Amino acid sequence: MIAKKLVCMTCKKEYDIGPMFDGCPDCRQRGVVSPVEVVYDYNAVKAGLDLSAWLTAPRSIWKYRDLLPLSDPAHAVTLGEGGTPLVQIRTLNEASGLESLYVKNETCNPTWSFKDRQNAVSVSMARELGFKKVTTSTTGNQGVSTAAYAAAAGLECAVFCHPEAPRLQHDLIRFYGARSVSLKDRKQFLSTLVRDYGFFPCTGLTPLPVASPFGIEGYKTISYEIVMQLNGRVPDRIYAPVAGGHGIYGIYKGFRELKALSVVDRIPRMFGCQAEGCNPYVRSFQARQREVTTVKNPSTIALSIRDETGGDCGLRAIYDSDGAALDVSDPEIIRTAGLLARGGVAAEPASVAPVACALQAARAGQIGPRELVVCFVTGTAAKWPEALDRMVKEPIIHNPNFEELKLALWL
Repeated sequence: MIAKKLVCMTCKKEYDIGPMFDGCPDCRQRGVVSPVEVVYDYNAVKAGLDLSAWLTAPRSIWKYRDLLPLSDPAHAVTLGEGGTPLVQIRTLNEASGLESLYVKNETCNPTWSFKDRQNAVSVSMARELGFKKVTTSTTGNQGVSTAAYAAAAGLECAVFCHPEAPRLQHDLIRFYGARSVSLKDRKQFLSTLVRDYGFFPCTGLTPLPVASPFGIEGYKTISYEIVMQLNGRVPDRIYAPVAGGHGIYGIYKGFRELKALSVVDRIPRMFGCQAEGCNPYVRSFQARQREVTTVKNPSTIALSIRDETGGDCGLRAIYDSDGAALDVSDPEIIRTAGLLARGGVAAEPASVAPVACALQAARAGQIGPRELVVCFVTGTAAKWPEALDRMVKEPIIHNPNFEELKLALWL
């Protein structure tokens, strides 16, 4: 069995795998708040690595189990997450002028977002550690995914939703059998459930207290898939949406691990993408800060990335990979959403931001014509009906006569 442990991201002290939701206790005693993350015996993984199994095993992130924190495969929960397409989109190629612009389409996961990777790992670890109840905080996608995986595992689930989360997402959460709670101050209640009532937090590495080191490990599998789908090639640039910053850090960590395993020889540049109306990472990056600032009263159509602040791990991924934090306007997000849709992919606004940032960089001549670029579309527009209504421009054709129909259908 591959040795796995929790390691403090600041002082590097090691701990056994367990329910450590308050970060490193040694650092905390010194007044320092620091998350812990899962680290593996990479020499042992490398000795037994079989890349052909990664290519041929059934669709599930558990084909990468030696690089995931679960010890007993009997506790693994899967709904067939992962194995999502890496495709070129006709309209984006035309708009960008780039030869190698790809979209990693995470809308093809079981609940139509990349959160399924996180929750496959989180809920599995909850089972392995003996928890019967899970909880999370969400703008929508995370809550739906947590509810689905909790249902698959037979666990109780409570989801605290942003007040602007669509009714559709509340309905899905409840349809899976979870409790859906709408309120603004979600962290306080989530913390109470975890500390006092035995709930497992399906959350990211930060903010502390009450974070989890496990779910982020699911995001790493995106990197493994990309390299396999590109026949061993490494992208030059990765464009990903950032809110808490856990997704971009997980993807970065995946490439870092592949380099440690000698599967790849370099790490892509990571570009964290936000909306102009909510851009704490951009402001922090431009000021060369190591901690993410706070944006008061953020405003953007992209609710999934409308967080006032985020985790420092996302900035670490950007700095360590020689990347950058970028932003785009809401009108540009809406325009790019139309381009994606006319190429066959219906994405929610937050998922459009990385594509819009990549197109903006291409138009400015900042991307070389031969660079290999991958943008992450992390969630579907179908779960955001109010935002979708704002992005659709064509009217419904109601009860036309034939002359009106001919005009509408270009006959």
